[in-house]
Order: sequence, then structure tokens, then C-alpha cells
Amino acid sequence: MTRAALWLASILLVVGNARADQPIAAWNLQEPATIQWRPAESLPPGAQVAVLEGDPAKEGFFTMRLKMPDGYRVPAHWHTTQERVTVLSGTLNLGSGSTFDAAATKALRAGTYSSMPPKMVHYGWMTGETVLQLSTMGPWTITYVNPADDPRKKE
Repeated sequence: MTRAALWLASILLVVGNARADQPIAAWNLQEPATIQWRPAESLPPGAQVAVLEGDPAKEGFFTMRLKMPDGYRVPAHWHTTQERVTVLSGTLNLGSGSTFDAAATKALRAGTYSSMPPKMVHYGWMTGETVLQLSTMGPWTITYVNPADDPRKKE
């Protein structure tokens, strides 16, 4: 058989295996005005979260957004999985280490992408209203260096 015949046979085999009765995945389209924001319970008061795809509490891929007001601070913490963040608007001033030091942060402006390894201790503060998009693998957890900073443990 010639190469062309082998190539054509391969294409026909792939196309032939696609069945018309198989369900097609739904289109997940979320325009800014329709995104459902709610308080982000794992962050200090004032932050909002919107889950766009998947479930951050379960294994597997998910995408969520975090919206925080100007001057908002996130105390030193870490995650059990890789954290992949894109700054959509505003500025995330990101620092690493267990002690919050605003002067030691790096300004991540809109359009910046950051990927931090599991258990990297970091903290941040926002310049302007800031929206971040996290697209990574779950389950997503947050562990504060100082347990007193965890809003889930406050009454």
C-alpha cells in the first residue's frame, strides 16, 4: 500500500469510529454579565468567587475566578496542588514566605500568568479591584500559615 492509501485508511478509521448517537459535550459559555459571584468563604471577608467549570473540591480540572477589592490582603498560605493564576484585571502584589511583607511583593498586572508549585507559601494584596482566574487541578485547598487567619475557623 502506498503512503497515501495508508493515510486515507487511517482517516476513514477515525471518522468511522465517531458515532452519531454519542452525546456531544455542552458548550460552557459564561459572559461577564452572567457570572454568578458569591462570597469566598475560604478567604478573608470581601472576596468573591465564581466557579466557571468543574468542582474545586473534587479531583479533576476546574476553573474559578476570584474578585477582590482595592487594598484587599490575603495572609500567608499554601495549597496542596499546583496553583495556576491569570490576572484578568487590577494588580496582584504577590510575595513568598510565611511573613506578610507588602514591600517584598512583585506586582502582577493584568495579563500576567503565575504557576506556583504545591506547598509554596505565599501572600498577596490587591491594587485596584482585582480579578484572578485559577485553572488547575482539584481538589483545591488553602492552608493558612497562621491558623488564626483562616476565616472558616472564626465565628
